[in-house]
Amino acid sequence: MRADSLPRIASRYGFYSLLVVVALTASGCKTDTGPDDPTVLGDPPSEAYLGVEYYYNFGAYGGEDLLDFSLTNAPSWLGLEGTSNKARPGIIMRGVPGLSGGGRGDADLGQSENINLLTTDGSSAGVLSFDIEVERNPLSLDADDFAEGKASDDPESGDNRCEAPTLNAEGEHTYEANEFAEDGTVSGTETRTSQTTPVLVKVLLEQPSVTRIAVAFELSSDFDPNGCDQGFTPEHQRCEEGDSNRDDAIIGRDIVAFGSNSEQWLGVPDYLEYQEDEDGVVSQGVVTLEPGITECYIRLEVVDDTIPEPSESLRITLTEIRSGLAALGPSDTEVRATLVIDDNEPVVRLETLEGRQRDAVSVGEAREFVAVLSGDRGRQTILARLADGEDSVAKEGDYVIETPVGEDNWEENSTLAFPEGTNRVRFRVAIPDDYTNPELDDRFLLLEPDQQFQAGRENYAGTAADGDLRVNINELVTPLVLNDGDGFVATDISLGHEGRLFVAGYDGQANDQVLVRIFDQKGNLLQEVAVSDSAVELQNPDPVIDFVQREETEGSNRVDRFEFAVAYTATEEIPDQTSNGGEDVVAGLYWFDEAQPAGNEYVEVWTLRTGTSGDDIPRWVGVNSDSGAVIVAGETSGSWPGTTRGGESDSFLQRIDTTRDANDRVPEIAWTRQVGSSENDSVVSGSTSSASPYLFGRTTGAIGGNAQLGGDDAFFYNASSADSTLTVYQRGTDSDETVTDGLFAFSNIWLLGNSNQRYSVGRKDDEDNTLESDSLTHKSGFLLGYSFSGKINKAFSFGSDDRNHPDTFTSLLAFDDGLVAGGWSQGAFAQASENSGTTQPVLGRLDPAKNIEAEDDEDGESREIEIVSELWRVQADMGGAEIRALANYRDDEIVTLVRDEVGGNEEWTILLFSAEGSQLN
Repeated sequence: MRADSLPRIASRYGFYSLLVVVALTASGCKTDTGPDDPTVLGDPPSEAYLGVEYYYNFGAYGGEDLLDFSLTNAPSWLGLEGTSNKARPGIIMRGVPGLSGGGRGDADLGQSENINLLTTDGSSAGVLSFDIEVERNPLSLDADDFAEGKASDDPESGDNRCEAPTLNAEGEHTYEANEFAEDGTVSGTETRTSQTTPVLVKVLLEQPSVTRIAVAFELSSDFDPNGCDQGFTPEHQRCEEGDSNRDDAIIGRDIVAFGSNSEQWLGVPDYLEYQEDEDGVVSQGVVTLEPGITECYIRLEVVDDTIPEPSESLRITLTEIRSGLAALGPSDTEVRATLVIDDNEPVVRLETLEGRQRDAVSVGEAREFVAVLSGDRGRQTILARLADGEDSVAKEGDYVIETPVGEDNWEENSTLAFPEGTNRVRFRVAIPDDYTNPELDDRFLLLEPDQQFQAGRENYAGTAADGDLRVNINELVTPLVLNDGDGFVATDISLGHEGRLFVAGYDGQANDQVLVRIFDQKGNLLQEVAVSDSAVELQNPDPVIDFVQREETEGSNRVDRFEFAVAYTATEEIPDQTSNGGEDVVAGLYWFDEAQPAGNEYVEVWTLRTGTSGDDIPRWVGVNSDSGAVIVAGETSGSWPGTTRGGESDSFLQRIDTTRDANDRVPEIAWTRQVGSSENDSVVSGSTSSASPYLFGRTTGAIGGNAQLGGDDAFFYNASSADSTLTVYQRGTDSDETVTDGLFAFSNIWLLGNSNQRYSVGRKDDEDNTLESDSLTHKSGFLLGYSFSGKINKAFSFGSDDRNHPDTFTSLLAFDDGLVAGGWSQGAFAQASENSGTTQPVLGRLDPAKNIEAEDDEDGESREIEIVSELWRVQADMGGAEIRALANYRDDEIVTLVRDEVGGNEEWTILLFSAEGSQLN
C-alpha cells in the first residue's frame, strides 16, 4: 500500500514522558519561550495486504536538533527506511506483509494494534500510535455474456494490465456430436469441425502484488448426458437435449478453453497455459499475473455451430493458487463466475398475413399464415419444424400444418424450408372436420418452432422472442340465431367464465319478460335465466348486462366469484318491489352457484327497484371487479334524493352495494349522482375500469357549468361518493358530435360517435392540444381520446372524401392492445365491398398508440408522436343487418350482436370475427 501524498496532521499523537525536560530560569524578571516539542505528522493506512508493498511517508516538526525515528510494537514485516539526509523532517515506513520480516506468509494476517512511531531530538520526544490490519489480496472474475460468432472487444491497455490476447481472428475446433433419428434416438455420431470466436474473462487482483501470481482455472457445467426427460433413457435426444440440460453448455462442444486447431490462428499468450481435462478437452489451465499486474485475461473460445439453442450457461472457477501471495476471493476458498452463451442462429417469427400474431380458424376451415426468418444465415437452406408450444391447449391431432405445393395446392407438412434468398414462407393451419372438444372454452393453439425436435439438429432455425402464433379454434361455424321460433329480442351481450356468452333481452310474445340466455362457445343454450316475472307486463324494458369475475373472501379463504348484473326499465308493479312512479330502474345481481343442478348454475342474489317520481331509464350497467358494487348509468326526468334537476332529461350515476343481512345478501344504494343541462342529456355508456365509475353521454345544452359548443356535444364525468366533487367535461366542436358509446382503456377516455366532420388533434409547443375538424359530405364514425382532466389526446375518423354513403357506429370494444368499433353502413365501407344500398354490418380495428415521426418542430428537430391508426375494416355481406353490441372473447374473437331482417321479420344473431377481421361463422 503506497501513500505518497502530503501527510495530514495526525489525529492521534502523544509525548514520550521519560524524556520530557523542563528548564527553569530563576534569575531576573525575563521569561523565554522554548521550541515546540517533537511532533509526528501523518495518518498511515489502516489496511495492508499480503504480498503487497505497504508504504507511508511521515512528516515531523519541532525539537531543538535533528530528529531521530524508531518503531516499537511493530509487526516483523514493517520497518523504517534509512535516510542519509539527516536534515529531512520525516521518515519513510515500508514493508511487504507475508514476505519481509521472515516471509511468514499467512501468519502475518490479522490486526496489529498500538504500533508506535517515536521521534526525538535527544532531549524531548513525540510519538504517533496507529493500527494496521493485514488482509488477503483477493482475486475475482468478471465477464460479459458471450454470443456465438462474436468475439470479445479488446480491453483497455494500461501499465497494470496484461497485454490483450489475440481476439481479431477465428479459431477452429473439432468435436464429436450425436445424430438423431426421427424419433429422437441416437442414430450415430458425426465428427464436426466448427469455427470458434475468442472471448475474454477478466482475472482481477485487488492490489498490485510484489510477487508473480499463478492461479489455476477450469470450466464446468451442470450438463449431464444421462439426465433424461421422464420416460426416456440414454441414448436419446431427450437426454442430451432434454429439459434438465437445455440451458446448460456442453464443455468441448459449445465452448473450449482452446480450440483443437486454433494455435495457428490465435496462438497462446505467455501468461496463459492451457491443459486438457480427463476427457481430452482443453478446458482448464493456469493464468499468471506478473508483479504489479492487477488485470489479466483468460481467453476462451465459443464454438460457432449450426444448431439452434437457447442461451446456455456454464461456470469458470479459479481453483488453486499455484504461486505467489493471493487469495481465492475474500475467504480464500473459491472464485467462480457464471458464463452465458447466446445463440446466433437465425430465428423464426410466425405471423398473420398482416404481420400480427393472433387469429382464429373455424372447424373444417384453413387459414394462411407466414413464417419470417431473421438473423445471419451463413448457409443455403434453413429449416423450421412447427409444433404446439408447452402452454398451448390445442395439441397434435387438433390441427394440421400445411405447406404449398405449386400455386394452389397444399400438403400436410410441418417442416418449413427457407431456400437461400427466401426469408418469408407461407403455411396454413387447418382444423379437421372431425375435431372435437368437450370443454366449454375454445381451445387455442400456440404455434412455434418445435424446439424439442430441432434441439441438437443442424440447419434449423430458433424461435424469435415472442415469435409464437396464437390461433383460436372456433367451433361456432354458423351464425347463432337467438330468437329461432320465438319473440326474443336481444338487447345486450357480455362474455363470462369458461367462454359463456350472456345475452340479455326480452320475450316480445310473453309480456316482454326479461331473460338472460347463456350459451357456450359451440352455440348450445346452457341456461335461460328469468330475470323478470312472466306475469308482470313490461313494455320494451331494454335490459343491459355486464359480467365480472372477481375474488371475494369467505372466512379465511379467497374464492372466485362469477357474477352478472342486469338493469332494465319497468312501469308495472313488481312483486316485493316498490314503484316510485313513471318508469323505474330494476337492477338484479346473479352469481354462479356450483351447488345448483347442472344447467341452472346462475341464481339470483338480489333484485332492487329504484327511481324518482319521473321516468328513469338505465342505459348501462357494470360491476366493479374489486368491490362487487353494481353501477347503473342512465337518464331521468325526475330528481333523485339530494339532487337538483337540470332539464327535461338528466344523467344519473348510481352505486348499489351488496351487504349482509344475517345469511342473506341484500342490495343497498350507496349513492346516486345526477347531472343535467337545461336541455336533453343522453347517456350512452359507463365504465368501472377505474377506481371511480365513469358516465359517458351527449347533450344539446350546457352541462356542469360548461358552455355549449355545438348542436350535440359529448360529456363525461366520474363519481366516487355521495358528496365527492363532480367535474363534468363537455367536449366537441361547433358541429354535432353524436356520441354513441364510450369506455376507459389504455389510460384514455374514449368516445365513439357519428358526425359529418373529420377530426384531428392540433399540437403546439407548450400549449394544450386542440380538437380540429373539417367537413365531410356524409356522416361517419369518429373516435376521440381524452385524458382524465379532459384534454384531447387522440382523434380518428372513419370517413373520407372519396366516400358518399353514411356509416353509423354504435359500439366500442377494448380488444387485445387496441379498440374495435362496430355499426353498419349503407355504402362500401370496406375497400372490397360494393355499395349495397342497404345496411350491412361493419367493423373497424384501431391501434390507439401507433408511433409516427412528426414534422420538424420550431427547433428543426423531428419528434415521435402517438396517433390512432386503422389496422383493418370489414363489412359483412348481410343486407339489412346492423351491429348493435360487441363483446370480447379472450382477445381471440370479436363477438357481435347483429340485428337482421329476414323475410320481413327481425332476427337477432351472433356473428364472430377473428382478431384479423375474418368472419368465422
